[in-house]
Amino acid sequence: MTTRNADAVHAKAIVPNLQPSNDSLLSLLAEFYSAMPTPPTIDAAFVLPDELPQPQRKLLVHSGDMTSTLARHHGEEIALRVLHCVEGPHWYRRHIVLKTSASSRPVEYGVMRILLPLLQEEARSEVLAAQSPLGAVLARHGIAYRNSPSGFFKIRSNRFIEQSLGLSTPQWLHGRCNSMSDSVGRLIAEVVEILPP
Repeated sequence: MTTRNADAVHAKAIVPNLQPSNDSLLSLLAEFYSAMPTPPTIDAAFVLPDELPQPQRKLLVHSGDMTSTLARHHGEEIALRVLHCVEGPHWYRRHIVLKTSASSRPVEYGVMRILLPLLQEEARSEVLAAQSPLGAVLARHGIAYRNSPSGFFKIRSNRFIEQSLGLSTPQWLHGRCNSMSDSVGRLIAEVVEILPP
């Protein structure tokens, strides 16, 4: 069995037959883009896990923590940069870039909705302080959770993604839609995660 085929079998075992609608992808991004004076366009389509290129497939097709996955791949701790955030009575929405701590290299662009009432007060305060990725905060506070990728996609970079990831030209990028749930299945966060080429 070739490496590609082995990866494909592994991918299908994790997320069998999941094909969400484009609306589920567009809604999270569109929430932030709609507030801009000139919203960038979103050109995206869902793909099967084995259609993802490497190393993006290895970094996206799993049910583990994305922060630690990126840290292992890049050999550095991962830091958070919040581009924009909106706090409501229940949901905390933020538009983010994850960077390597030492070299400040952008390694993920994303948007997320976090359900604050499910978090303990200390964890909630740390999330709102926006100094660490969500996965790192949950781990520090001993909050058990699981990731459930619901779909993988390709997306044409727009000017905002390019600026955030340090790209000089438009290109196709790859990402995933993910849900984070606590130990009894209650939703903690919804995330769209997009990786650089």
